Amino acid sequence: MQAEIVMIGTELLIGQIQDTNATFMAHALAENGINLYQKTTVGDNRARIIAALDAALRRADVVLCSGGLGPTEDDITRECVAELLQRPLIYNERLFAAICDRFRHIRFKITENNKKQAMLPQGAVAIDNPHGTAPGILVEDDRGAVICMPGVPHELKPMMTEHVIPYLRKRFGISGVLHARVLKVCGMGESRVDSMIGDLITQGSNPTVGLLASPDAVRIRIMARAESVEAAEALIDPVDALVRERLGGAVMGCEPETLEGVVDRLLRERGWTLGVLEDITGGAICQRLTAIGSVMFRGGRVQPLPPAGAKKVEKTIDMARGFLLELSVDCVLAVQARLEERCSEAAFVSPEHAETWVIGSFGAVERNQVRTAIVSLEQVRRILLGLPPIGS
Repeated sequence: MQAEIVMIGTELLIGQIQDTNATFMAHALAENGINLYQKTTVGDNRARIIAALDAALRRADVVLCSGGLGPTEDDITRECVAELLQRPLIYNERLFAAICDRFRHIRFKITENNKKQAMLPQGAVAIDNPHGTAPGILVEDDRGAVICMPGVPHELKPMMTEHVIPYLRKRFGISGVLHARVLKVCGMGESRVDSMIGDLITQGSNPTVGLLASPDAVRIRIMARAESVEAAEALIDPVDALVRERLGGAVMGCEPETLEGVVDRLLRERGWTLGVLEDITGGAICQRLTAIGSVMFRGGRVQPLPPAGAKKVEKTIDMARGFLLELSVDCVLAVQARLEERCSEAAFVSPEHAETWVIGSFGAVERNQVRTAIVSLEQVRRILLGLPPIGS
């Protein structure tokens, strides 16, 4: 079978909100081996919504919609579906009673326009929504099925997981899964990763291999189609091993592992506590370690950047050694800017190591802070594992 997604809402087109629903829906479809070849976003315009739904039904067996099921004048999804399929809207008294119960439960006053949410295209089935007041709509036609869900994420997600996916699996006899393992590489660019494993991307069929670059990592997605997750994992394992062999220790781990979590684990294995001294990163390293609840992180200091034109007074390695004594920890990671050279210098001091390295500038301030923090932590990971440094 083939599915399409039609996202409805002017707020999506003008960038007022992020389209997280489409991402969630696409991921849920992929996990269940359902092909998704196209997504369309359309504003709250009757003619354009109908045209988008009509085009999607020409290509797909199922069209999944999000948005436009509320009680207001610009919530017109149900009307558009009814017009497209040439089915009148029918008021459902029992559905309205359920909506009234929901309003009483959340202690909101119901208004006359909420009756609109109890209108369904003839022959359609309402999808229960215990997390909100807008029921979903499922209507089957000779051309295919149209499934409409609310645009509020905490309402759509359980509806998709608990109702829509089970319906699709039963309706279309779906038994297999599309399962992915995502490897993460930090401190290495997407182009370099591609140069080392590019043939696996172009030649793979099942599993397939793909790359996704982001400020914190290059993600290598290995995806397999099989009858079960266990069978898919068995297909993925040899490709995973080949990728790791090619990249020679650059693979930090698998999603959802984090770089800071791996560093904390390596420190914990040695019983080494850690302090962090940073300026250019603005506390990004400390924040990451705090966010994962690092066991070995004992604290840090965020220092102001030196004034423009000022010369670096103290070597980073000496600052790290001084902070190690001040904080009474086993290790210190220190990062400070070299503004006149448009780069940063980092140092890591531990009972077995005392190393420094230079980190280039990554452009805009926020991106530079993230990338500098990641490169610093990745270098520490490599030091602790005895791997070659970044760039070697």
